[in-house]
Amino acid sequence: MDTLVYRALVYLTDQKSVGISVDDNKVIIGGSLTEALKGNYQLSIRQVLEQSFNLTKSNLVSLLGGFLLLLSINVVMVLVLMNVFSIERIENSMEIQFFSSMLQAVISAPLLGGLMLMGIKHSIGINTRTADVFNGFNSMVPLITVAVISTLLSVIASTVFSLLHPNLGILVSLYITVILTFAMPLVVERGTGPLNALFYSIKITHFKLPKFILLFLIIAGLLLVAIIPLGLGLIWMLPMIYNLIGVVYRDIIGVTVIEKPKDNSSENISA
Repeated sequence: MDTLVYRALVYLTDQKSVGISVDDNKVIIGGSLTEALKGNYQLSIRQVLEQSFNLTKSNLVSLLGGFLLLLSINVVMVLVLMNVFSIERIENSMEIQFFSSMLQAVISAPLLGGLMLMGIKHSIGINTRTADVFNGFNSMVPLITVAVISTLLSVIASTVFSLLHPNLGILVSLYITVILTFAMPLVVERGTGPLNALFYSIKITHFKLPKFILLFLIIAGLLLVAIIPLGLGLIWMLPMIYNLIGVVYRDIIGVTVIEKPKDNSSENISA
């Protein structure tokens, strides 16, 4: 048995709620995409928060390093924009703000995908290194496609609904963020096409939308609390978010750990 698979199975012996199945020569740990698309899944907010917290204890450094790299790139992007355009012009120009949002989506997408894949690996007991954040570049084009479409939907919808009421625009932006939660993880872990990933994510989350919104609000509240002590709490909370995404993804959609070889070639580790 492959070392990574063995480590994953050893870890999961303590996670009694996590199932293991074989589908099309692949070992799936956790849920099932087919069943999730039918709404046949459970989401325990308490359980995913507890598991995410515990995972962060042993996987803090790698995720924190990856996030700091993502943050650094975004800071550089902002500084470049400020050198090209004045701060006043940026604040008063919807076109420049839209351009910066799209640019941020394109630049951040591969690294965000890498961070989410790291969280998925942690959910099945596989440790990571900070350098693993670059694994998202293996799915760079579909990740960027998902990020661009998601950003377009969020910007357009929030702008339109803000004309009716400012708070309505915020609620719509929250809604879109929640329903597209699984799009990037599906691309980076399952290799799903961008449009299918977006469709699957929307369909899956709508079955238990109130629970997903509640979970999102809890995380938002915890982030606010984390900011209070000079922002030091973010050192823990930001990595925990990616572990939480990994745990929820595992429980609902399932993680493909290994594909059994169809010939004498080496095994293909998906996770």
